[in-house]
Parts: sequence; C-alpha cells; structure tokens
Amino acid sequence: MKTEKRALIESNKTQRLFKLILFLSNSYSKTKDECIQFLGVKDSAFYNYRKELLEIGFNIVQKEGRYWIDNDKDNYQVLQNILHFTEEESWLLSKAIDLLDTSVISTLSLKKKLTQFLNYDKAVEAYLQKQKTEKVQLLASAIKSKKLVLLKNYASGNSQTVKNRLVEPFEFREDFNLIWAFDTSLMQNRQFKISRMEDVEITALNWEYVRLHQSMPVDVFRNTGQLEKQLELVLTLKARNLLIEEYPLSEKFLERLGPSKYLLKVRVAKYEGPCRFVLGLADEIEVIGDTLFLEFIHEKMKKMQSFYFDSTISGVQDVKFDKN
Repeated sequence: MKTEKRALIESNKTQRLFKLILFLSNSYSKTKDECIQFLGVKDSAFYNYRKELLEIGFNIVQKEGRYWIDNDKDNYQVLQNILHFTEEESWLLSKAIDLLDTSVISTLSLKKKLTQFLNYDKAVEAYLQKQKTEKVQLLASAIKSKKLVLLKNYASGNSQTVKNRLVEPFEFREDFNLIWAFDTSLMQNRQFKISRMEDVEITALNWEYVRLHQSMPVDVFRNTGQLEKQLELVLTLKARNLLIEEYPLSEKFLERLGPSKYLLKVRVAKYEGPCRFVLGLADEIEVIGDTLFLEFIHEKMKKMQSFYFDSTISGVQDVKFDKN
C-alpha cells in the first residue's frame, strides 16, 4: 500500500512539473501566485518544483517577481531526457501533426519543434519531409505511369464534404503540399491538398483526359484562378509585417513608400482572401484600388451590418451602425 501511495505521489509530482514547464514556456511571464493557482499547490511546493527544474537543467528566469523559461536548444534536450517516446509513438505523433494544414504558420513551427523534441527525430524528420511521404510517392508514381488515383476520404474545404475522389494527377505545387488533378466526376481541373487526403490508391485505369489537363496560377493569398484582378493597398509597418507572416510570397510585391508605409501592388485570382485581410486590419490599410475590390469590400461590410442588425444575441443588437 505504501509503495502504491508513493508511486501516486511521484506521478502527481511529475505531472505538475510537466504542467509547470508548459505554463512557463508560453509567450508571457507568470507571477508566483499565478503558478501556485495553476498548479494548485502551496508556496513551498512551487519553490521546490522550481529548484528541481533548475537542477534538471531548465533555464528558469526570474525578474521583477515574474518567472519564465528561457527556451533554447538545451531545453529541448532536457525535455527529451524527461519524456520518453517509443519510435512507434513518435512516428504516429508525427503523422497526426502532418495532417494539419501546412499553410498555417503555427503548424510549421510545431513540426520544427517536434523534430527537435522527440527521441527518434531522424525517423520523424524523414516523415515530415513531404516529398518522402507515401502519399506523395504514390501520386508521383501515378503521374509517371499516367494512372488514375483514388483520393480516399478527401476533406474538401470548398464543398464541406469528406468523400472519395477519382482523379488524374498531373502536377505538384508548393513543395509537394498541393497537387493539380483532373476530377473525373466534376470534369474539371482541381487543386488538392496532400494533408487533406486520408490515403491514396493507384488504380489500373489509364488517363483519358490528358488534353484537358491544365493547372492554374495561385495568387499570394493562396486563391486559385486566372490573375485578372488588380490589387493596390497602402499598408502600415504593422500591416506589412502581418501580411508577410501570413502570406510570405506577398513580400515580392511590396514597395517601401516611407519609414512606416508600404505599397502592395499585385494581381490576384479572387477578392475573398485580400478582403478578409483588409477588414481584419481596417485601421492599418488604405485601399487604393481597384474599384471592383472597393465594391466587394462595401458589399461585405453591408452583410456584416445586416448580421448585427438582425442578431438577437444579447447585447449585440445594441451595437450602433449608420444604415446609410
């Protein structure tokens, strides 16, 4: 009984240590009281945990009554020593993370941390290289042999459906994150994300619609189509930085106008992407053109006003808008 009780105490201690590591590794520092409340322990226990983490090798910084872990490469090695993953567990975890949308910046950061963190980082790193995954290899083989493939349980963001797609794949894009293929059901060329395919199966069927294969450009906001729409925006430094972080390719089309002003002049396929970005930073961006884009934004704002006016959510109906 004493052995079981001691094991339970050690287990709880380990969990609290790990929770404290994660809590102090976030983006802002914490006070002692915040840590104590988060862990549900007394002052003395907090100081004991802090001492243990320092002895293990974590660089816990204390300044003006606030604490945080200074994350450097050594801390990843310390985490490796504390947490043990089997090779199979590491592989499965890397596969799960690989299903996330690679266009999201935080996902890329998570993948980088994963390869640094897990014990079997070589196996994980091999998997995380998109061009080495089984799905990409199968698609590449199908392109070479000109065979149709079945994309199993493809999760479409446009149609909001999850179903099988029979396609003729013919061109990779974005470092093997996307592929262009002819959808034999829709009878049109479509862009498919590798991460949204549950599995890929090469069929015995040969291509029938080679003459119709045609990929289309992808604009800096990741919209697909002919780049027929002109966009011209003046951005503050804040807007410029956020634009590059979210849409890295946009940097090629930025021109500095002054110390904190930048001009974005670029052709796009659709207005939806830039409209979302502009409305999210309305006080940081000036829209110069084109006229059609301004009209698109105006229509979107009218719909937003209607949403608030028609809403019956408590408090929202009190928001004031000028209907004119």
